[in-house]
Amino acid sequence: MNLLDVLGDAAAIAANPIAGLAKVALDVAPDIAGLFGDDAEKAVNKLAGAVRSITGTDDPDKAREALSDPNLVYQLRNQAQAFAHEERMAQITGAITTLTSTLADRQDARSRDTEFIKAGRSNIRSNVLLITAGLGIVGGIGFMVFGHVDGNTAVGGCIISVVTLLAGKFGTAFDFEFGGSADSEQTRNLLAQAPPIGK
Repeated sequence: MNLLDVLGDAAAIAANPIAGLAKVALDVAPDIAGLFGDDAEKAVNKLAGAVRSITGTDDPDKAREALSDPNLVYQLRNQAQAFAHEERMAQITGAITTLTSTLADRQDARSRDTEFIKAGRSNIRSNVLLITAGLGIVGGIGFMVFGHVDGNTAVGGCIISVVTLLAGKFGTAFDFEFGGSADSEQTRNLLAQAPPIGK
């Protein structure tokens, strides 16, 4: 449920003064609704806090009256943008942390393979897993084609799901071997989503 749906519920607003303050914020500055993500409860709390700090009241009617001042509405918009910016930066930071951890794990695995090669050995386990995934993909497709299995049936859907899962494992193997460009692309995408500094 998004922010506008929550604040459109008159019963919820009557039962929760915080929602009333947030509704005042959206009434005087409706454009700020688009700044927030899917976490409606968090957005309501942030907006209510902004209205309270700017107007100095917990009463929605008094807050609405105070926000007839355009300067206070300007302050409200600035605070809402700052909250939205913090939320987006937190999401990007979390994504970068996850990506960094994934890259470190992948590098550790590559180092392990390098040590295997230096010792004149091969990573039999990973080779067996990759071959098994390949056989599973070929077998699943072959079973559907030669067994005339309809993809819309339960059996067909199950086979498609398994083949898709195994194909994803192949993608992971390619990322492991040739991850430089893919990993860089992920990093570029994350940085491109970051709001400009100072905005």
